[in-house]
Parts: sequence; structure tokens; C-alpha cells
Amino acid sequence: MQDLEILYEHEYKNLHFVDRKLRLGLGKILLKGVKKSGKSSLIFDFLTQFSKKDYLYIDLEDVRINKQIVLNSLESFVLKHTISLLVIENYDHSIMLPNLENIILTSHKNSLHVEGFEELKLYPLDFEEFIAFERRYSSIEQIFNQFTKDGTFASIVLRHENESAKALQELARILTYETLEYHIFKKFAELIGNKISLFQVYNQLKNSMKVSKDKLYSSVNALEDRSLIAFVPKLHFPNANKKIFLIDFAFQSALSFKKDFHKRFENMIFCELHKKYSEIFYSDYFDFYLPQEKLAIVSMPFLLHQTLQNKIEKALNLSVDLEIQRVLIISLGNEAQFQIKDIDCKLIPFWDWALS
Repeated sequence: MQDLEILYEHEYKNLHFVDRKLRLGLGKILLKGVKKSGKSSLIFDFLTQFSKKDYLYIDLEDVRINKQIVLNSLESFVLKHTISLLVIENYDHSIMLPNLENIILTSHKNSLHVEGFEELKLYPLDFEEFIAFERRYSSIEQIFNQFTKDGTFASIVLRHENESAKALQELARILTYETLEYHIFKKFAELIGNKISLFQVYNQLKNSMKVSKDKLYSSVNALEDRSLIAFVPKLHFPNANKKIFLIDFAFQSALSFKKDFHKRFENMIFCELHKKYSEIFYSDYFDFYLPQEKLAIVSMPFLLHQTLQNKIEKALNLSVDLEIQRVLIISLGNEAQFQIKDIDCKLIPFWDWALS
């Protein structure tokens, strides 16, 4: 029980916490999110509301902790100290939970579920949250330019600008558990926004390393389960190649010399959508389609304004399989509103859209 006594004596503080959109409360909560998304910081800030004697914080990935001791002693320890709030980070079902009203568990796996627990999802920073972290610049255009470089992980944003690429490379190593996962993640960083099959990825990787198809597929599933990558299917064609996106678009320039701002910009848009919509598709003529909103989205960072309406009108004429009520064109700095076939079309800068 000595391990628990030592943990119980420790007081957790978060002196430099920047508010996030997600807030914790009492009850039974399972907080999910990719590693380094800020789950611990959110919890430490929440714990400042409590007296040290009222809570117990355990991180099961702390190598100093003996899981067997925790398993055997947790219930009696909680009763002995009348603990009102238990926090277990990196929970994995190996520990039997005591009978408490207030328990916060965390996991980086989407597949983990605990009966009776409300599930919350914490993502890395969206653009609005990034603004709160980025205090070097005053204009929205300057902040956006820095956003394209730093990405969405707070630990990267808070580093010196010249260290961001190396820091992202180190973070990629931490987030991927083995060599194959790292190389898959690195390959996907080159391919963000592209429609690709896993068989194509397999053919590309096998030329540079030893890998089986089964191992590749299981590693991709693990990366997806931990929210490091995401696939967007084609509407009405579930077997078609899916678009691949990363949890953070900034990994592309950190892990590859490939420069494709159009695809990175599309990944930026996806990161904002991914937090709000469970169903996201693409079609032949639109980058994203949200069936709940009947909204088609086009990623156009750079476009001559006079050609815009012709492009959208052509896309609408060809998209007979979509029920579209609105079209949103997300750009850099351009604004316009017009109608095509009674469909409202809006051209909007990324920062205005992300903050709306």
C-alpha cells in the first residue's frame, strides 16, 4: 500500500494552464483523447478545486507503480482515507474500480468502454484554442500563419519556433509504439488528403522494409483506434479508396520534405470538422460532405475569384447523388456570397469559419 500512500501525499498543480473548450465535472467520466492532447493538464486544473486529502491520482503508465499492489489495495485505501474523487490515467481494465460516485478515467484508445461512464473526447487544439495559446502575434493572419507551422499539439505550440520540426519528430516517435507504426504514420504524413488503399501503402512500404499485409492492417487499425489517423469514406461507395488525414496536419512538413499546402489546408479543415461531426464523407466534386447539414465543403486556399462560380456551378451540375442545401468554400482571405440553383454558396476565410 506504500505506493498509494506516496501518490496520495502528492499535490497536483497546473500553474500555466490555458482554458480549453472541454471542461470536467463530477460523476463517472471516461476521458478519451490521443496522447499529448492535454488530458492530464485538464485533470490537474480540475484537481485544483479539491483539497489534497479528497482525491487520489494514479497513472498506470508510471513505471514506479506496481499494478498488483494497486489492484489488491485500492478499495480498502479509498475507504480508509474517505477519498471522494479517484483519477486513473491510462486505464486498461486491469484494475477493479472501487464503489465511488466520482471517478475520472483516461484512455488514448477509442475502443475502450466502461459501463456506466460518460465518455468525453479531448482533441488537440482547434484554431480557436490555438489563439489562446499563441500570444506572440496580434493579427489573425499572423496567428493563422503560425498555426500552419506549429499545428495543434499544445506542447509544440509552446516551444521556440526553430524547435518545432524536431519536437514534432520526437512526438511522432512517442505516439507510435513500434518501428512499423512510425513508418506507416510517416508515409501517411506524405499522403494526407489523398485517396488511397492500404494495399497501395503496403506496396510502397514493402520496398523499403520487411512487412506483412496482416501486420500492416493491424498497425493501421491501432493508429486509428488511438486517433492518430482518420479515414474519410466516399459517399455511397464504402468500398472506394478513402481519404487519409492525420490528427495534426503539421506532421507533414516535420516528417517529410514534401510540400503540398493544398492538402495540408484540407487536413486543417478536417481537424475542425472531426471534432463536431460523426459522419464526414467526400465525393468526386466536393472535398467534404456533411449529410446531417446537407452541406458540401470545398477547400480552396488560393483561387481566382472570377473562376469560382463557374467551378461550383459545374460541381453542382455533376453532383446529382448529393442532397445539397448549402456550399461552403473555405479559403485564405477571400469572402463572397452567391446563389446557384437556389443553393446558398459562401466563400469564407478559414479563420472566420473556424471561429464561427
